[in-house]
Amino acid sequence: MAGNESLRVEELAAAAEISVDTIRFYQKRGLLDAPRRQGRLAFYGAAHLERLQTIRRLADNGLSLAQIGEVLDGRADPLVAQLVAPVATAPALSQSDLSTESGLAPDLVALVIDAGLIRPLSESDSDVDLFPVDAVDMLKSAQLLLSAGIPVEELADMAVRHAQHVEDLAAEAVELFATHGPDAPTGPDAQDRAELVHELIPAVTTLVADHFQRTLVGAALDRLRTPRELAPDSEAQG
Repeated sequence: MAGNESLRVEELAAAAEISVDTIRFYQKRGLLDAPRRQGRLAFYGAAHLERLQTIRRLADNGLSLAQIGEVLDGRADPLVAQLVAPVATAPALSQSDLSTESGLAPDLVALVIDAGLIRPLSESDSDVDLFPVDAVDMLKSAQLLLSAGIPVEELADMAVRHAQHVEDLAAEAVELFATHGPDAPTGPDAQDRAELVHELIPAVTTLVADHFQRTLVGAALDRLRTPRELAPDSEAQG
């Protein structure tokens, strides 16, 4: 379908999983190029479909139509462009696709989504939610934990608590950056700010992940210590 250069508007809407009215609205807003005309007929092609998919991904990630237009036209604030660059080109998967790609049972995929660990890109005109492709790696990790014998109910409960804490921490981190970091009023210009954020995001991710890993390993070692290993400390205290 994506390679068909003679799509009628109804076919394009079906391929993009949006309504015909939405396509026409995007055209009025200047977000979508006009179709190829052949007499009174209008035909769309692969470029139109790709554009619609990009618009959807950007909208699903919280951008307004005005911001989307700026991103597509290359007029966006460098920081905005930097933050959404991976989103604009990343493929998206349905819930069924996630199950197929990860090997995790559909009901368990639904459980992970309900826990808030994986969120659909956002609401859209389609009845089918779409998810980021990197969610597959998370689901494969969940499959590994379940295969090791971790009870699904307890894993789900821990996942819910983790998701809640991560959301709070992320909000605090953004506020910290906005106040003291590259987004501060006294910070560098827009392009330098964007490049700095590009470096900071993976740095913060690595920092948090490494800290959690060290904490997890330390807790595991403490759990595995035997009473005999604890005895010298007890005797010393006595």
